[in-house]
This record gives sequence, structure tokens and C-alpha cells, in this order.
Amino acid sequence: MIYVVAGAFFVMVITPLIIQRQRSGHMATVEAQVSIGDVGSDSTQDRNAPIYRWPDSEVPRTAERLRDVSAVAVASITYVVESAMSGRTPHNAGEIIAGITQRQLIPNEWLTTQNGVLQLPHGTIHLRYSPNRLSVELISVPNEPKDGPAILIRVPDDENTGVGVRYFESMQLNGIVYPSPFAPLSDVISTGWRPRLFKQTQLPETERAQLEQWAKSATRK
Repeated sequence: MIYVVAGAFFVMVITPLIIQRQRSGHMATVEAQVSIGDVGSDSTQDRNAPIYRWPDSEVPRTAERLRDVSAVAVASITYVVESAMSGRTPHNAGEIIAGITQRQLIPNEWLTTQNGVLQLPHGTIHLRYSPNRLSVELISVPNEPKDGPAILIRVPDDENTGVGVRYFESMQLNGIVYPSPFAPLSDVISTGWRPRLFKQTQLPETERAQLEQWAKSATRK
């Protein structure tokens, strides 16, 4: 059953993000030259036509960071739930990182010597873990303003009242105030964060709620 939960979360979050990224990659390469006349009359000129690519800017970097932190969130909560159901509840974030690394769910080059911290090309992921609630909270901290806003993901999102699968992002790029681990939603909002929906989500709200409820009840047995 744990694979059902993990698979459903993967389908409703990660798969759409990957598909969207692949489509964006295809759209990012455009032939800048328009030919009028006989097609194929100058194939050399077509091959030498300039190619346009999206600039290395805030938008693509933010999308990449959201994809990566979402993937780590899925891997982490899957490991936590599966371990709890087997009677081996993880003790800390470092144990979770070690577990998902052993399963080759994240690249080894992301690892650091800090407990629960991953270093990526455009940001740093901090994994927070609550053994009592069997919850994970991940914050993706940008390396520089060009990397976009900070991102926060909670699984499960206990204070989600049915708005859909969401994450939070900082409303400013400089002077970001990071909330304390698993702070109430009101504190997160008051420190300058706003909720954002995964627009690609296709799982019906009732099914999402059932999956979250099942995960909670299964791990508390």
C-alpha cells in the first residue's frame, strides 16, 4: 500500500512537473529564420540558422528547484511511512537522507556533511523532520537572488483545508525570514510566505484527502 501512496503523490506532483519541463525544453529551441520559397533549397543555410534558447534566469532556475525539492519530499515521506510501518521509524533527518541515498533516489553529489542538508546547483535543501507526527518539511534556499524565491513544502500538509496540493514560496528574494520548523500556518504567512498550488495536479480532491488520511492512520497503528 505504501507504493500506492508514493505512486499517487508522484503522479499528481512530480510527473506533471517533469512533463512540463520537457515541453519547455522543446519550446526553448526555435528556428529563428523563416524561409519563403522552395523548401530544402538551401539545407546548409537551415543548419546554420541561429538557435534561440531561454536565458539562464530566475524563472527556469525556480522551476528546477521546485522540481528537485518536490522529488526529495516524495522520497523522504515514502521512506518515513514505509519505515514506520515496518517498525523502524527514523530518528532524525540525517537517517532519512541516508536511507533515500542508499536507494539511489537522490544524487550522491547533493550530499553534505551537515545533518539533513543537501547542496544543489542553484540552492540548498534543508530537511526538517518530526518523528512524533511522522511529517517532513523541506525548505529550498536559493544561493543568490537570481535563483528565485525560497520554497517550502510540507508532507502531510495538516493545515490544508482542501485548497489542493500546495507549496509555499517567499514573497521577497532578499532578507528572507525562514519560519521555525513546523510553525503554524499563520506564522508562515506572517513571516512573508504565500501558498502556491501545483497547477498540474489532476488527482481529485476527495482522493487526495483519502490518501492523506490513509497514510496517517497506517503509520499510527
